[in-house]
Amino acid sequence: MRYNIFNHIHKALRALLYETGSLLQQTDFTDADESEVALKKVHEIADLFDKHALHEDTYVLPAIAKYDAALVHSFEQEHEEDIAMAQRLKGLLNAFNNAVSSAERIDAGNAIHTAYVEFMAFNLSHMAREERILNIALWKHYTDVEIMDINNTIVANIPFAELQATSVYMIRSLNNEEIITWLKHVRSTAPEPAFQTLYMIASDELPPIRWQKVKGALEKQMATV
Repeated sequence: MRYNIFNHIHKALRALLYETGSLLQQTDFTDADESEVALKKVHEIADLFDKHALHEDTYVLPAIAKYDAALVHSFEQEHEEDIAMAQRLKGLLNAFNNAVSSAERIDAGNAIHTAYVEFMAFNLSHMAREERILNIALWKHYTDVEIMDINNTIVANIPFAELQATSVYMIRSLNNEEIITWLKHVRSTAPEPAFQTLYMIASDELPPIRWQKVKGALEKQMATV
């Protein structure tokens, strides 16, 4: 099986989309505390998708543009549409903050929820299209090692706070084998503090049964070194 550069981050982003969508559905927009939690989450995810699009525009799409500029252009246009949708969400968040009455807050909250559902649907479709089409383009022209190098460059240029936040959702979203393979790769290629950070995130985020399986596989690797 070829290396899927989108797998880890897309699983994390999908989990965030689902979680935030569920939270919005449950929010009483007349309750200030509930609203603050939900709308902060919407703002964070809008920012995160903007950054994700920038990472792809900077590192992934140029690698493909060397061989298929027209294909890349179509995805750049989708990224522009995605950014516009994120900006619309942020505008609706501002409108909510200016609402005075309970009725105004309910109307503003419902508008945010509707816009968020559209944002979520667009991004789920967009990410699936990337995995279906862009992976094929990468696999056609690059080896797995070369694609991994692109991913390593992306990771190296992500600020620590952003990297830590996405790593938490990656750990929550990946299956055991994916987590084990990821941590083994980090252990063998990255500085020890990077591995220890991920190791602690996994120990905190995974249910005990899953963590014991992951921990056991990592300890087995160490015993054979």
